[in-house]
Amino acid sequence: MAEELQPQTPAASPEEPQRSFRHTLERKPGSLATLAVEVDADRVARQTERVFRRRVQQARIPGFRPGKAPRALYERTYGTEHLWHEAAEDMVDETYREIVDLEGLKPLDKPEVEISEVGPDQPLRYTATMPIRPNVTLGEYADHGAKVEPSPVTDDDVERTIAGMREHHAELRPVDRAAQNGDVLTVDIDVTLDGRQLPPFGRNAHLELGRDYAVPGLAEGLIGVNAAEERTLDLAFPADHADTDLAGKSATFVVRVSQVAEKILPALDDDFAKTVGVADLAALHNAVRSELAHASFHEARDNAGQAVLTRLLDTSEVELPEILVNDELDGLMADLRARVAERGLSWEQFLLQARKTEEEIRAEWREPAERRAKSLLVLDALAQKEDVGVSSTELAQEVALTPLAQQDPEALRDPAVLGSFARSIRNRKLIDKLLGLDSADAERELMRLAGAPEEDPKEDAPKLEVPAPRAVSDASPEGREALRRMLEP
Repeated sequence: MAEELQPQTPAASPEEPQRSFRHTLERKPGSLATLAVEVDADRVARQTERVFRRRVQQARIPGFRPGKAPRALYERTYGTEHLWHEAAEDMVDETYREIVDLEGLKPLDKPEVEISEVGPDQPLRYTATMPIRPNVTLGEYADHGAKVEPSPVTDDDVERTIAGMREHHAELRPVDRAAQNGDVLTVDIDVTLDGRQLPPFGRNAHLELGRDYAVPGLAEGLIGVNAAEERTLDLAFPADHADTDLAGKSATFVVRVSQVAEKILPALDDDFAKTVGVADLAALHNAVRSELAHASFHEARDNAGQAVLTRLLDTSEVELPEILVNDELDGLMADLRARVAERGLSWEQFLLQARKTEEEIRAEWREPAERRAKSLLVLDALAQKEDVGVSSTELAQEVALTPLAQQDPEALRDPAVLGSFARSIRNRKLIDKLLGLDSADAERELMRLAGAPEEDPKEDAPKLEVPAPRAVSDASPEGREALRRMLEP
């Protein structure tokens, strides 16, 4: 519906002359807005005179120095139409910015402008259509019901983690005998399925006998093998295999063994503790418990935060601008392309392997892109309502701790990169506030419940080589999931 606005400044105010334009604002579906503007003819004429004064400075007219030729002679030499068109462009730029400020609009992109014919003694008429940041109706987010409930760390958790650390530091000692359970084989594996050779299943890979692998029977079938031996195994892929073309099918595995090695675990003593960065075995147990408590707390906070965000998005209403959805789709596609390149594949190879076109992938990802765009708008609105922001000091401290600060310091001069960091920090602060975690005391109490030692050494202790409880990546979860579905055997 069009909203007609009259000149708003009272004539009685000598300091604020009446506006020299009129406009209507029409809001359209998809968070679009169209301005229909009429600028007074005398304002356009004055701007045309200013354009002439600019242009005449570069004019070369016999008998006159640059900038001194009269307008009538300039127009006979160069014409007049370009003066009016340039003045019209100037007037569009000026009045558009004035109207955006007047209306409190927040354009998301440059406007599409259509200018009507302009000339002497005529007002300038134009329309400008642009996507604008929509209004957000926030839902009842305060009653989300989510709680941060970290799982307490047990003694068994600590022992299993230390056992994993010992495995990580184990020595592989080649042996001249047949392989047995617990040995680690160095192998090349090729697979033939339905008469066709699949891409290499493994090259110079380590395979530990006695462990479960994605293909049942693979490790068991190599018991008793010797170095330099080749063994052929007929095995079936599991019915729930991620690749539906392989699921439940039988294949021939040719395994070439280049080395048989026994695994020698380091002794669990003070010397081992020193190799992983602590003073002794007691300190190792304490540090591992602290690490696991932190991991448990952060996982619980992430889960509760996701529940809050889900509640917030499900109960809030916002009309999504198409430009924001496309921006999120572009980001998802860029992330996927980067991860495909990390796998050593070209984009074309990936599409062939996935049996999809780029357009089909974009169509599949439209829904998550819409949710990401909605999340951006809703969190911005909520942060404004809750008065949550990020100081320059907070931003500098966080940025200094990121790998990017060491890898590419110049990237941190990019306003878009800093803006992304700032939004991420603000969102975390916002969710923490909704969860009641906006104080150090609240976090310390949850850490205590998670089982952290009373004197938590995490801040001062060297970084332990503790296996991460879950993968962490700057890449989007959608990109990781797509690769898992489409590429992983």
